[in-house]
Amino acid sequence: MHGELQALEDALRNLNAQYDAFLYGSSPKAPIEFRRRIGQQIRRLGTTEAESAAERFRFSTIQVRFNALCERWDRLQAEKEAGRRPGIYGHFTRVETSGLERPLPRPNAGAAISVEEKNLSPGPSPDRDLFERYRQAKIARGEDISGLDFERFLERLAREREKLKQHFGAAEIEFDIAERGDKVRLIARPKESKV
Repeated sequence: MHGELQALEDALRNLNAQYDAFLYGSSPKAPIEFRRRIGQQIRRLGTTEAESAAERFRFSTIQVRFNALCERWDRLQAEKEAGRRPGIYGHFTRVETSGLERPLPRPNAGAAISVEEKNLSPGPSPDRDLFERYRQAKIARGEDISGLDFERFLERLAREREKLKQHFGAAEIEFDIAERGDKVRLIARPKESKV
C-alpha cells in the first residue's frame, strides 16, 4: 500500500497544479476526468486494509486533503464562472496601523457546505483557513507559491508556536497575515484568554 499512497500523493499534487493552471488562466479546461479518477482511487483504497497505523494515518490525511481541495476548487471555479478573479476580489483593504504593516482582514464568506453536509471531512481547521488566506494573499501580491505546501506550513506553525510560547510565556499563540514592505508575512501574538 505504501507505493500506492505515494502515487496518490503525487497525483493529488499534479491535480492541484492542473486546477491552479485552469483557475488562473493558463489552461482552458478543468481536469474533471483526472479528479474523478483520483476520487475513485481514494474510494478503492478506503476499502482495503492498511498494513500499519502509519499507513492508515497517511491515507486519512490524503482523504482529508482531497476533500479540502475539492471544496476549494469548487469555490474558486464558481468565482471564475461568475466573472470574478478566483480568490482575489474583495479580500484585501488597506488599514494603516503603525505605517509598517497593513493587516489583511479575513474573508467574510462562510465555509462552503458541500463537503461538510456529506460528513466526508472534519470541521473547518483554523490552520487550514490561515494557510488558504496566506496562499491567496501571496498570489494577490504576485509572490511565488510553488514551494508552499500545507504539511510543511503546519510543521512551521508548530515549531513557531513552541518557540513563541516560551518567549511570551503564553499558553496559546495565534497567527495572522500582514503585508510588511512588499511581502506577505505571518505575524504572531499571544492569544487573549476569554474570561
